[in-house]
Amino acid sequence: MNKISYLIIFLATTTCFSQNDKEKDSLLNLTRTSKYDTVRVDCYNKLFFSEVFSDVKVSKKYFEAMFSIAKQKKSNYAYAKAYNAKGVYYDMIGKLDSAYLSYYKAINYSKKAKLLSTEGSAYNNLGLLDWNKGDFYKAIQNYNKSLELFEKIENINYQGNTLSNIGLIYDEIDEPKKAEFYLKKALNIRKKTNDDYGLSVSYVNLGKLFEKQEKFDSAIQNYEKAIIIKKKINDDLGIAIAKYNMSTSLMKLNKLDQALTVLNEAEKICKENEAESNIAENVYSGLCQVYLLKNDLKKAKEFSSKLYSITRKNKDLERLSVYYNIESEIALKEKDFQKAYNYFNLRDSLDQITSGLEIKKAINLYEAKYQSEKKEKQLLLAKNELIQKELLIKKKNTQFQILFLISLALIIIGYLIYRQQKLKNKQQEQEFQLKSAIKEIEAQNNLHEQRLSISRDLHDNIGAQLTFVISSVDNLKFGNQVKDDKILNQLTKISDFTKTTIIELRDTIWAMNKDEFSFEDLRSRIFNFIEKAKIAKEDIDFEFKIDEKLTEIKLSSIIGINIYRTIQEAINNAIKYSNTDEVLVNVLSIPNKIQIEIQDNGKGFDIENTDFGNGLHNMKKRIEEIDGTFEINSLIDKGTKIRFEIPKI
Repeated sequence: MNKISYLIIFLATTTCFSQNDKEKDSLLNLTRTSKYDTVRVDCYNKLFFSEVFSDVKVSKKYFEAMFSIAKQKKSNYAYAKAYNAKGVYYDMIGKLDSAYLSYYKAINYSKKAKLLSTEGSAYNNLGLLDWNKGDFYKAIQNYNKSLELFEKIENINYQGNTLSNIGLIYDEIDEPKKAEFYLKKALNIRKKTNDDYGLSVSYVNLGKLFEKQEKFDSAIQNYEKAIIIKKKINDDLGIAIAKYNMSTSLMKLNKLDQALTVLNEAEKICKENEAESNIAENVYSGLCQVYLLKNDLKKAKEFSSKLYSITRKNKDLERLSVYYNIESEIALKEKDFQKAYNYFNLRDSLDQITSGLEIKKAINLYEAKYQSEKKEKQLLLAKNELIQKELLIKKKNTQFQILFLISLALIIIGYLIYRQQKLKNKQQEQEFQLKSAIKEIEAQNNLHEQRLSISRDLHDNIGAQLTFVISSVDNLKFGNQVKDDKILNQLTKISDFTKTTIIELRDTIWAMNKDEFSFEDLRSRIFNFIEKAKIAKEDIDFEFKIDEKLTEIKLSSIIGINIYRTIQEAINNAIKYSNTDEVLVNVLSIPNKIQIEIQDNGKGFDIENTDFGNGLHNMKKRIEEIDGTFEINSLIDKGTKIRFEIPKI
């Protein structure tokens, strides 16, 4: 696999982020201000990928920040993201063994966190490493695992990238039909998702596949499609790559002037972007080939010199070999056979060096295998000698051994009978436990189905009827142009009451549909309610604080809805009756209990001489039903504080 192809594949299969300074500042601000660990981890992850392809050293601090959160919060989510990013980092700096280890850890933590997208990305990245090593079978296995995970989460973009990689592997192992099938499948997915970058990559890869099959016209058509899209997304270097690839097909069709035009355009792009990478090397080698075919040796020498300058700077042995080959062809055309012979020797020497590295590697592997087999043989010989000695001892003590074996056999038989009975008893016990567990699961499933059925009936029947009531009242108010203020006020009250009932109905359905939920779920629900209250009462400042220690605590649906309703009722009372300009909701973790306070700085009231309404009685009753304690304190002109405590489960 040449470097240009690999570059396209790598960029196409990695989550890339193109962010300006303003967007990066926004992400950095979120890492400092967000209370949610997952949000901070996601921000660091985006910042990592925005830097890793341009400044790998800078990117390191972002996955280290993810590890810091993971260790502090013991978060599987953070560990999964951090190890996946660390694997990409090691891949970029060439530490492939460390990259492998990081990806496997990312997969392990992703499974714990049920984070299918990161698990799929890690398998995809393992596929890239295996592919680069030439282990195509293992690469295909990892890509298929990745594809299966992306299909589960219905991430079509990632599916397209993985299918594209599978197609390119089949191309590399000379199975063109399978390669075309997967590449076109990836192309169709990218069309559906309007993935312009992915589409441009698909067209380039299909072009290279058709060029390999000598279908040069089809190859050129695909390169042209890729160039149109790359212009649309301002991928200048991608345009240069596509134009270089197009030029090789044009040269095969002997369309040298057209090939020269697209190569000149590619060279201009490289100069404008100061690209001295293998992209520029390929463009200059292409220009040399065109001018050689046109017998313009002066121009061929000019671009050969440019090619040599970049290959020396990049220490690129592969393209240095191309340079020597070009120089030998120029010398042959000039009939300088000695010079041609010298360049041929240089090229052959260089090829021997590069191929020699592979041979040396193969010899080392063979030697390691040979040494391992030699040690195994020595162990077998030692074992055989030991067995022979044991046989001699056994022959001398035959009678004793027979008696010993008979005794041992009786002991073993007795033990086996005892063990069989014990296993039978254990099996019966396990069968009983299994049947009990199945009955319990069936009961839970039936209960869950009944709850779902009730919640659907509430939503579809009562919810629809309440909505009809609101619509009918609004028609009476506005359609019939009611002018009587009393009737109008009554209709407004009916409409407002019905809307409130719908909101409470939705909250009840939300609670019914969960067997249990975390305090984090409850926090989100309370936060949404307070946000709506802020909009309704702009003259009141609302403050909501919650102890971070409580985020992992699980609540039953009954406890959760009672807490939520009590807080809701307390805030509504403060808004309606207290004339306050500040409401504070504070949730604390105290030993073995959760303490919740709702406090205002309004007019207060005399508790001793005030008849509590249904609202306060209902709040107290709700808390007592979940084994909690409820108290209310109020002073005239100094505000009201409602405090209740519930035991931790």
